[in-house]
Amino acid sequence: MNRLFEINYKLRYRETSDWGSEIINANSKNIALKKFSLLKKIKVNNFNIPSNWNWKEGVWFAEFNGINEIQKILCPHCKGKGIIYMDKKNGQ
Repeated sequence: MNRLFEINYKLRYRETSDWGSEIINANSKNIALKKFSLLKKIKVNNFNIPSNWNWKEGVWFAEFNGINEIQKILCPHCKGKGIIYMDKKNGQ
């Protein structure tokens, strides 16, 4: 059964910083991390320590920040035309 994972990362360029995230569809957290590393072309030796991951995105330097399992909900305000992604643990 596939689950959704949101992988968050911090972006830096000189004095500027920003946040990024990717939503990955996978069976487990470990598979989601593997898919993410392939997507971002991160050279990984150990999938158990993603906190050490860093990579370049154009001129930006990116660092792994965290991974959460999320759920997909149809927006009740627009009668299901929009999609909301919520953290499964916190409900946010």
